[in-house]
Amino acid sequence: MTIIFKQKRGRQLLAQYGYFFLMWFVIQVFYNVPIKNLTSGWVEEGLLDLVKLIAWLGVGVLLIRKTAATDLSIAQPFQKPMRQRPFLITLGIVILYLVLSAMMQQHTLHIVPSFKPTMLFQDFLIVGICEETLFRGYFLNRLRPLVTNDQTALIIQAIMFACIHLPRYFTTYPSLSGITIIGNLITVGLLGYLFGWLFLKTKSLWPGIIVHSVWDLLIVLIVGGN
Repeated sequence: MTIIFKQKRGRQLLAQYGYFFLMWFVIQVFYNVPIKNLTSGWVEEGLLDLVKLIAWLGVGVLLIRKTAATDLSIAQPFQKPMRQRPFLITLGIVILYLVLSAMMQQHTLHIVPSFKPTMLFQDFLIVGICEETLFRGYFLNRLRPLVTNDQTALIIQAIMFACIHLPRYFTTYPSLSGITIIGNLITVGLLGYLFGWLFLKTKSLWPGIIVHSVWDLLIVLIVGGN
C-alpha cells in the first residue's frame, strides 16, 4: 500500500477516488435525498437511475477510455469471451446462499411484500453495470499494476467500495445505528472483494456485472431489503 502513496500514478488514482467520493456525497445529499422525498414510483426511479448512469457508468467508461492500456491490468475490461467456470461457480454459490438465507428468515420462498416493480431497474439493470464499470473496470483495473499482488489490490478496492456507500448510510431516514452501518460496510466490502476477484480471474467485467445484479435482485425480491 505504501507504493501507492509514493508513486505519482498511485496518488492520482487516490485523488480521483477522493473527487468521486466528494461528488457522490454532494449528489446523495442534494439530489438523491430530495428526489426520494419529493417523488415516488417510476418518476423517482427514472431520476435516480439517470444520475447513477451519468455519475458511475459515464465516469467509469470515460476514465477507462482516457487511460493508456499500459496503465490498466486488463486493457479491454468489457471484452469477450469470459472464463465460464469461475463465473458459473460464483453465480451458483451466490444464488444458493441467498435462497437459503431467505428460507431461513421466512421459512418459505416467496416474493417479499416490500418488493416493487421499480426495483427491477435500480437493483437489476442499473446498479450492477454502473458500480462494476467504475470500481472494477477502472479503480481496481488501474490499481492492480501499482501494487505487488492481487490480494493487496483487492483489499484496497474493497475498502474503497465499502466507503463509497457511506454517503447513503449517513443520509438514510430513519437514521441507521452505528452497528448497522458497520455491518453494512463489512458486507459491502466482502462483496467488493468477491466482484474484484471475479474480474481479475475472468479478465472480463461481465461476470461481475451479472453476479452483482443477481445479488441485488434477489436481496429485494426474496430476502427483503434495499
